[in-house]
Amino acid sequence: MKRIILLLTVFATTLFYAQDKIYVHTATAANILGYITYLDHPDLNGNPNANIVYKHVWNPNGESGVYNNHIDGLWYDGSQWTIFNEDLSPMVEGAQFFVYIGSNNADFITHIADAAHVGVADSYTVIDDPDFNNADPGPYAVMSNYWNPNGIYNPHNYGFFYESTGNRRNIYSESGVTIPTDAAFKILKNGTGVIDRFTAESTAANITSNWFVIDNPALNNNPNATFVFQHYWGVNGASSLVVIDKVLSAWYTGINWAIYTEDVSAMPEGIAVDIIVADQEVLGVNDNELTNQVTMFPNPAKDVVNISTQNQINTVRIYNLLGQEVLNVKGSSNSMQVNTSNLTTGNYIVKVESGNAVKTLKLTKQ
Repeated sequence: MKRIILLLTVFATTLFYAQDKIYVHTATAANILGYITYLDHPDLNGNPNANIVYKHVWNPNGESGVYNNHIDGLWYDGSQWTIFNEDLSPMVEGAQFFVYIGSNNADFITHIADAAHVGVADSYTVIDDPDFNNADPGPYAVMSNYWNPNGIYNPHNYGFFYESTGNRRNIYSESGVTIPTDAAFKILKNGTGVIDRFTAESTAANITSNWFVIDNPALNNNPNATFVFQHYWGVNGASSLVVIDKVLSAWYTGINWAIYTEDVSAMPEGIAVDIIVADQEVLGVNDNELTNQVTMFPNPAKDVVNISTQNQINTVRIYNLLGQEVLNVKGSSNSMQVNTSNLTTGNYIVKVESGNAVKTLKLTKQ
C-alpha cells in the first residue's frame, strides 16, 4: 500500500510540474550567421528531439521591434537549434521570436508532406494523427517549417483546414502552390500546463490597417505575455473561409496583443488563428554563462585562431555554411590554437565544447 501511494504521489507531482514554456529569442550580431540565428537554451542545446515551435513577435516585454517579412524554418545543426530564412536571405538583426518548448512528447508530431499524404490538391498535405482525425475543429495547433528530416527548403506560408470528406486535418499552402515533396513540419497539439487556448478572428470591429486586436484576459494589459499562433481556415464557419498568404507576427499595442502582417498589407476580415498561451521563461545569467567565457581571436583569421575559456576545452568543431564539419580538434586545457590554414576563404561556424556547455561563434577565414 505504501508503494502504491508513493507511486501515485510521484505521478501526481510529475503531472503538476510538467508544463510548457516560451522564451523570447532575439537575433543579434552575436548569434546571426548569414541567414541563420542560433538559439541558445539549455533545453534545446544538444537535443535533436526537442519539442519546439516558434512565431514572430515585434515587441515582447514592451520592447521596441523591427519588421521581419521573411518565411523561416527550424534547423538542428548537430548541436544547436536555429531559425533560418527559407530563401537564404540575411537574417534580420533585431528580429524576435516566441520560442515554445514543450514538456510532453505526446503533444508534438513531425508531419512529412510525402506522396502518401497528398490531399485533394497538391497544395494540401493530410495529417494522419488520432488527435486530429475525425475531430472538427480538433485540437488547438501551431506549426513551424522543419528542415532536418529530409533537407527540404520550404519558402511558403501555411495554414490549417479541416477536410470534411476525409475527416482529416490538412496543412495547405496559402499561395496555392504545390507543397515541396517531403517537406516537414513540427506541429504542437494543445500543449501541457499552458495558461490558455482559444481562437481569435479578425472582424470589421477589431481591425486597424494591417493588424487586428486579440481580446483575451490572459493577454490584455500584459506586455510580458507569451504565446504562439496559427491561421486555421474555416474554423469558425463561413466567416473564416479566408486565405492569407502573408507572414504574420504578434505585437503589443499598449493595452492588447494583436496579430499583424509583416509586409504591412491590409489585414482582411475573417482571419481566424488558434492561440496557445504559455508561461514566459526568462533566462538567467547562468543559462548563458558560457557566452562571456569564450574568446576567439583573430577574427577574421588567416592561418591560426586562438580560443580560450575559463574551463577546459573539450572539443572545437568548425562547420561550413552547409552544416558540414570541416575541422575537429580535441582540447586538453582552457586555451588552444587551431590551425585554419587549410580552410578556404569564407564564413564558418565554430562550436566550442567546454564542460557540459557548447558555445557557437562565427569565424571569417581570410
